Amino acid sequence: MSALSKYFEQAIVGATCQELLHPGSTCGQFARRNLLGTVGSNVRFFLPISVLRLLLLVYNRRVLNRAILAQTGREFGAMMVNALLVANCWTGTFCVLARTTGRIHDNYSVSLAPFLGALAMFVMPAYVQSTHSKAIFIADLECWIKSRENTVVEWMRESRTVGTLCFMLISAGIARWGRQIRHRAEFWFFTPLRPPPPLQSVDEKAPRVCYHREGCARYVLTGMRTFFTFGAILELARRLIVTVGKLHQTTPLERVRSLLRLRYRLILFLTLYNGSFRLVNCLLARQRHQVRETDDMVAGFTAGLWYFLSPSYNIFNLAVSALAQTYWNFLMEKHASVPLVQRLDRVSFASIVWVASMCYVTYSRAYYPWAMSKFAHKFIDLCSNYA
Repeated sequence: MSALSKYFEQAIVGATCQELLHPGSTCGQFARRNLLGTVGSNVRFFLPISVLRLLLLVYNRRVLNRAILAQTGREFGAMMVNALLVANCWTGTFCVLARTTGRIHDNYSVSLAPFLGALAMFVMPAYVQSTHSKAIFIADLECWIKSRENTVVEWMRESRTVGTLCFMLISAGIARWGRQIRHRAEFWFFTPLRPPPPLQSVDEKAPRVCYHREGCARYVLTGMRTFFTFGAILELARRLIVTVGKLHQTTPLERVRSLLRLRYRLILFLTLYNGSFRLVNCLLARQRHQVRETDDMVAGFTAGLWYFLSPSYNIFNLAVSALAQTYWNFLMEKHASVPLVQRLDRVSFASIVWVASMCYVTYSRAYYPWAMSKFAHKFIDLCSNYA
């Protein structure tokens, strides 16, 4: 089937921005009203995210102090400014192009309208750059996969076995290159261990065969407990946000049921995925009385089998993103002495990904809304005040 965008020009011949975007008001009136509207809608969208960020910081640092509150506040402010610029530049550019050229264009009016506002990401904090670009990239990748109509792609998309095998290979790749990174570790649900430092004296006790300090059983169980807690906190926070949003529309019993409606398979996947990675690493090292470079790759591949338990676009696309970033970081460290690499290292590639992804997500909202994730729908609609 032909892409819907091919019929765009025919469908909107003679239409104006007032007819499509702001019926009953001028461009200036709409711009003022939309600016105020996007402030409220973006607060509703980003405030729960900032609360979740605060909870994770408190959990990781085991303390709540002014520094954490200040950091969370700055990041919330940056997210608000960035979102307001993207949303209002999108609608503003749409109107400016329509009024100056006398017509509405396909790619320029729909896809490239948020371009100028998205450039603000280059001055945002590193946390905002990384999380926003990753979230939108993952949402775009899901939309792209769902909207492909190739027979082979459709078969791969629907097959849980194929999805699991692909995830196992991606997981092995993350472990393979993640093991060789020293200073640019990317977050993932396991962390390859580094060789311990050499002994300082002959009297110092030699480390165990495995690279971890504690016993193997404690090492495996600690990882499982950590990611069980991590998954449970994320899910509880997600359900809390949903429940609070419907606080005045539900009874106390319905609120309790809503809070308990967790994705238990996801929590189980995170727990077993990390535990299996650690367990396989230990078994391989203890069997040979030696750690090999391929152990992490084998462990990552084996642990990826648990994806079959809880397949999802979010986890799969997050793995694709982590693999790409891990390999990029590996190349940056490997060729760090090359002048060109040093210049590239100063560029915020997360911001570049954000700009490109925002252009694609607005294109998807116009032409492939049925293929977009719920998150992408909510992000576009709320942040733009349903413009």
